[in-house]
Amino acid sequence: MRCFNCGAELTINPFCTNCGADIREYRRVMWASNQYYNDGLTKAKVRDLSGAVVSLRACLKLNRANIEARNLLGLVYFEMGEAVAAFAEWVVSKNLKPDKNIADDFMETIQSNPSRLDTINHSIKKYNQALAYARQGSLDLSVIQLKKVLQMNPNLVVAYELLGLLYLQAEEFSRAKRILNQALRIDRNNTRVLYYLKEAEEGIAQKYAESSGFRKKRGGGSINADAITYTSGNETIIQPVNSIERGGSPALLNIFIGVLIGSLLMLFLVLPARIRSASSKMNDEIKEVSDDLTNKNADIEEQQKTIESLQAENNELKGSLGDLAGESGMAERYDHLAEAALNYLKNPDDVTGTEMYLKLIPTGSASANAISLDLQNIGGLDPAIYSQAFRDLYSYLDSDVSSRAARTYIDRGRKELEEHQYQSAIADLLKATEIAPLDDEAWFYLAESYKAAGDTVHATQAYSKIVNEMADSVYAEKARTNLSNGAAADNTEQEPAENDNGNEAQDNTAQVSNEELIAQALAMQALQAGAGDTVPGAE
Repeated sequence: MRCFNCGAELTINPFCTNCGADIREYRRVMWASNQYYNDGLTKAKVRDLSGAVVSLRACLKLNRANIEARNLLGLVYFEMGEAVAAFAEWVVSKNLKPDKNIADDFMETIQSNPSRLDTINHSIKKYNQALAYARQGSLDLSVIQLKKVLQMNPNLVVAYELLGLLYLQAEEFSRAKRILNQALRIDRNNTRVLYYLKEAEEGIAQKYAESSGFRKKRGGGSINADAITYTSGNETIIQPVNSIERGGSPALLNIFIGVLIGSLLMLFLVLPARIRSASSKMNDEIKEVSDDLTNKNADIEEQQKTIESLQAENNELKGSLGDLAGESGMAERYDHLAEAALNYLKNPDDVTGTEMYLKLIPTGSASANAISLDLQNIGGLDPAIYSQAFRDLYSYLDSDVSSRAARTYIDRGRKELEEHQYQSAIADLLKATEIAPLDDEAWFYLAESYKAAGDTVHATQAYSKIVNEMADSVYAEKARTNLSNGAAADNTEQEPAENDNGNEAQDNTAQVSNEELIAQALAMQALQAGAGDTVPGAE
């Protein structure tokens, strides 16, 4: 024994020779702890497991570092089918004494058999489910679950206790007695099991008394309902009703009458009792078969639900696969990106062709029709849909091609404007504004093309966009001059007058312009897909 204060080895002195601490109370506590351990060991040897648990827990309450007691408590728990509690004790023991601890062998033996460990885990889960069913009042389901538990973990004493209690609740005293006797084979002195067993035996006796026509009397024992009783001194005399006092008769006649009465008793009492016993046994077997059938039906229903869930998941995956592989799916988008990259490598100067392939790739939702109409966000890919490699390649191509493509469309549009090919100029300049939404030069020459084509409404909108959103542009003064000179002569009467709300009027004009430009951008996407060379709203 070592000192609790300094850890030095103690002697027979009532104090520690190293630090001087008083160890008299400490010795008494250690002595009591060892006594509890010895008592728990003795009870465990005679399979009084519940009593051993009480003694060992009292031992550890006095001395939590008693490794032998903790390891033995884990063994007792494991023998009672409570593997979780056993592992908990062994883990604590291992933490207190990491080296040369037999708890390592216990845990390794169980963990080396994964199937057994998995079976124990499932049995504990099913026991918890049975306990929940019992609390909810679903006693039949609880009984079925407990039968499964005992098949998987036949040493789980608490499962025997709960099943016996459920049988007592259902007044199936014979089954309760059989189950509780099985529990006593594991834990011979379990107080709760013994109490339940006494209740079951009393229930069996009561049923037998009721079926045999006997009733209980106040002082204990039972008497026939068709008899009269009286007391003579300290003795109770039981006399059948309508009995006749007979005088002496020949011995042979008495023997004959006795044999006849015995035969009649055999015929009317013993035989019906055996018939009832056989019938009861048959009913028990039928009920067990019914319970098994209910169990199978429950398993079938559970499997059916699993099949339905898997079928729904399969249909969902098929739909997802169709979205990926079908028209406008991910496979087609990868094809467009590959075509854009191939055209970029083979024809570096064909920036408009590369840009056309890139525009075929939707930037947002996986749906083919979900194309973003926000001109400020065109070109950004949704990271929830596209991979990082896909987005990196797209960004690289778009950043190098878009500005060059916009420049190509602007130059081509200006040339077509000078050659009086207004519709072609509008189409090319609209492409330039779609690629570069804030390019003031593209918007100015688009307005000039609309004006030259006689479309004063769209010309006014394009000029207004430059004035309102690109005030620092070199084309802003020209656009303002054109607006003041009546670029849209047909709309002069509809323009708001100068007043205190002039800023609000300009904001409304800009809003109409943005809506029209969004419609034009959508029309240009259709034009790129091969819809034709006609530009909506340009005629």
